[in-house]
Amino acid sequence: VTLKDSKIKGFIYPPKASPGSGYFSKASGMDVINSSIRSLVRTERGERFMLPEYGCNLRKFLMEPMDEVTFRLIKEEIEVSFRRYLKSIRIGKIQVFETKQHNIDVKLFCSFMDARGTNFGVGVRI
Repeated sequence: VTLKDSKIKGFIYPPKASPGSGYFSKASGMDVINSSIRSLVRTERGERFMLPEYGCNLRKFLMEPMDEVTFRLIKEEIEVSFRRYLKSIRIGKIQVFETKQHNIDVKLFCSFMDARGTNFGVGVRI
């Protein structure tokens, strides 16, 4: 399986209606992977009824001092969730930044464990 393989299919999160059909939009390859990562990082545990442990719980850090301790805790939350829910993606590096609007920007440098070991990056704002 590679990222260009048609076997990697899914829905884009948040779900959107497909133009013209009224059904949810589907995607494949990198679009699905990026959407899955953003969904996992932005979701708080308990938000998903059928998967109450799904998510990273990062909003709790928005009112914390943005120091090395907080950044380390954010990275740990993300790593634990990836090991549980995105097992086919390996995190190489995580960067955490505070924005001027007091949001949290997370930049993930990952590799997909496919035949090629495809590397990619994803940015997420909390």
